[in-house]
Formats: sequence, C-alpha cells, structure tokens
Amino acid sequence: MEAKVIIVSSVKSNKSNHNVWAVAVTGEEQPTAYCKSAYKAMRFAFMLKKRTGFNISENCLSYLSFVIAKQKAAKAAAVKEVVEEIAESHSVDNVLAQKPEPKAEQEEKPKKQRKPRTKKSAEVVALA
Repeated sequence: MEAKVIIVSSVKSNKSNHNVWAVAVTGEEQPTAYCKSAYKAMRFAFMLKKRTGFNISENCLSYLSFVIAKQKAAKAAAVKEVVEEIAESHSVDNVLAQKPEPKAEQEEKPKKQRKPRTKKSAEVVALA
C-alpha cells in the first residue's frame, strides 16, 4: 500500500479560459477541491495536511511556490508602472504647465429676498 500524498495540479476550467488548481489526495475516492489561484491552492493543501496528516508532494509544492513568485513579480511590476504614471501626471512641472481652464460666465440669478423678521415685543410678566 502506497502512502497517501496531497497533490496539486493546474486544470483547464470548463466555464472559462482560466486555469484552476485541483487539490486532491492520492488514493481517495472523494472528489478533488478546486481553487482559483495558486496561493489559495497552497493554503488548502496545507489545511489538508494539518487535518489529515498526509504529506504534500515536493514537486507540487515547489511548482506552486514558483508560480506564486512569478505572479507576485508581475503584479509588483504592474503596480510600479501605475505609480510612475500617476507620479508623472501629477508632477509640479506638469500641473504648472497646464493653462487654467477659462471659467464660463454664468448669468447672475437674482437673489431671493428674505422676509424681514418680526420682532417680538418684550412683555413683562408680573409674578404675584
């Protein structure tokens, strides 16, 4: 009897063009669990390891680590590009170089006049 091992693999989704990650235990009849990202698949694999006590396949673990690192690098590059673009568009030189937009002259609306307040007469109330 072989030792049971937790395996993780990339699977093509039927519903979309994206890849999903299948997490399963070898030799189990239970259906596999599907995760949308490599990070979630790794977390689920470690949760299964804690629950069942089975080991995670070394090949799967190293591949997941590689994919997660690659995704982080791509995301960091995209964020850096956006930050540089925002910093360039909002720099002092660019803001000062822009000509102020002419304000459209609006017709002055006549102000509504308020009704004058009526002063209350001061009444003296005598206390008996």
